[in-house]
Amino acid sequence: MKRRVSRAALAVLVLVAVSGCSVHYDGDDSVTREFGSDYFGAGGMLNLTEPVEGDALLAGGHVATASEVRGDLVAAGGEVSVGGAIGDDLYAAGGSVQFDAVVNGNARVAGGDISVGPATIVAGGLSLTGGQVEFEGVAQEYLRASGGSVHLDGEVVGDAEVRAKELLIGPNARIGGRLVYHGPSEPTVSEGAVISGGLEYHAEDTGRYFRGVQPAVRDAATSLGTFLWFVGVFVAGALFVLLLPGFTSESAATIGRKPLPSLGLGLAILLCVPFVALVLLITIIGIPVALLLMSLYLLVLFLGWITAALFVAQRGLAALRPGRPVTRGGQLLALLLGLVVLWLLRQIPFVGGWIGFIALLAGIGALTWRAFNGRQATVTA
Repeated sequence: MKRRVSRAALAVLVLVAVSGCSVHYDGDDSVTREFGSDYFGAGGMLNLTEPVEGDALLAGGHVATASEVRGDLVAAGGEVSVGGAIGDDLYAAGGSVQFDAVVNGNARVAGGDISVGPATIVAGGLSLTGGQVEFEGVAQEYLRASGGSVHLDGEVVGDAEVRAKELLIGPNARIGGRLVYHGPSEPTVSEGAVISGGLEYHAEDTGRYFRGVQPAVRDAATSLGTFLWFVGVFVAGALFVLLLPGFTSESAATIGRKPLPSLGLGLAILLCVPFVALVLLITIIGIPVALLLMSLYLLVLFLGWITAALFVAQRGLAALRPGRPVTRGGQLLALLLGLVVLWLLRQIPFVGGWIGFIALLAGIGALTWRAFNGRQATVTA
């Protein structure tokens, strides 16, 4: 019974993700769909050039808009470029975000590098969070900015608050209210900048809490955290193996038998499930389903990593004990060693992160592949 319930839950996750992300194929590695007046798109390259009567939700490697969205716009991707006009609120996140548009509501933007161009007008409040933030537009109500480096050279009708390591106020800056800055050193104010409400500076150093901690203490805390993480993951993985021994073994073996399908399905699950959950959240009535879907999503991410470790363990046992039966204790020990091997591989400079990412994708894909096939076999029987 437990095995059927687990497989059914994972199968539902796969079916929802696939159905939500494969509605219409544009031939350029992207999929789109319209629900009434709302527009949804996901893929490698998304370029919205036609007007949208309702809300628009876009997620992909490169996302660009250059038209009018009369409702809310939600955009996320590696590179995000927002242009045109937005009738309500804007929510944008990405590695690099360029924002040069007219927003009739509020705007919330987060990313590694954020550039707000001079043609930008935000009728409501503007919040920016990123590594490097450049603001040259107009915020009618207020501005909230935080990041490593913030450059203000635009207009804020109301108050502005900045939290950053460094703040540069350009000569074209016009702040109608008060500017409050939290940072390790006073901001640089260019000649010609106008701050009508005055500048209020609060000296803050984010590293002050750890500066007095001895290296030995930090190393001990790091080692303890790593040990506790291993214990927690191993205990959960061991329970997973003991409760569903056949399913876990077959899922791990799927990585070796179907590596490319596992990677592809894992990538689809990783990208599409949050997209579908966000769509359900927007519909309001789908909020309970969205919460359930995200709970399953987090569970699959965790079990996908354990599945990848089990695959490493299987390969290690096959090499060390070819043709010999494996006891349950030996399987659990191999799982622990598999987790250790994956952790060590992740510490390799430059490529360790990619190795861990690929292992996670393969584990997620193999797990869901096995769950879906198991469900199909049950239905057929």
